[in-house]
Amino acid sequence: MHQIHNNKNDYAWQIRGKGGTRHVLSNTGRRRLNIIGALNPVTLIPTIFLTEANCDKELVQIFFGEIRKEYPDREKAVHLFLDNAGYNRSYEVKSKAEELNIKLHYLPPYSPNLNLIERLWKYCKKNLVKNRYYPSFDDFFQANLDFFGGIEDHIRGLQSLLTLNFQII
Repeated sequence: MHQIHNNKNDYAWQIRGKGGTRHVLSNTGRRRLNIIGALNPVTLIPTIFLTEANCDKELVQIFFGEIRKEYPDREKAVHLFLDNAGYNRSYEVKSKAEELNIKLHYLPPYSPNLNLIERLWKYCKKNLVKNRYYPSFDDFFQANLDFFGGIEDHIRGLQSLLTLNFQII
């Protein structure tokens, strides 16, 4: 997920001519935070890696190391479902996954609805970016750290959103 340091105005209805319009401060939106994540579908606890660096095959390999720290038993394979981004399919990423006993599964193209983490990203943006102003990038970065550091506080809201009930067409 790419969080841009700028607020995103949400939508609301109001009667024309009535007061209540809010003016929301804004930033330049030139800095962004890249978040690489994996979601455990049973516990709903994500493994998150936050960085300002661009996402590439080296960053994905580092993230795989973070996954293994979270699930250290190398005898048990970790299954990751990924989108079809080029860096996810690189030889180096596949080699690192094999080395760490991480099994990679690629979702069909144009199917973000099958990827549970996409729902988490939407929830995160709703809570962190919609109608929110952060005066500095450090404040923005810290808000993201606090959100994911306290994800247990959001489990109740995530339970109905991050369900494994997929409709087969």
